Amino acid sequence: MKPSLISLQTFKPSLPAQPAKLFQIPKLSSISTKDLPNNGFGKGTYFFSKTKFGHWRVYKKVQNTKITTELTQIKGDVLSLKHDLIKIAKLNPKTVTANPTTGIINIKGDVVDEIKQLFNGIN
Repeated sequence: MKPSLISLQTFKPSLPAQPAKLFQIPKLSSISTKDLPNNGFGKGTYFFSKTKFGHWRVYKKVQNTKITTELTQIKGDVLSLKHDLIKIAKLNPKTVTANPTTGIINIKGDVVDEIKQLFNGIN
């Protein structure tokens, strides 16, 4: 059915009493880290998960004659986990390197069993 002039003249939409306020995006300088939704994770906290088969993600890496231990898929503060490993496992700080971007910690030498025992003791 086509609208006729008579039906259009009788239809009067109601207007809101006050116009709605537009949302103002706050400036970045006014937002602190405490205002963000996930502000606690990643600062001094980390998460080191097991595989779906229940094994720790600690691997022995052999390259030619160089043997290293690699911890992978670390989420959060990787450097904090590195410092905790050095302290708890009594490792030489010069032999432990961390890459926070990829979430990997490398330790010179074969210490896979010691690290796995350490995590099994914590769990």
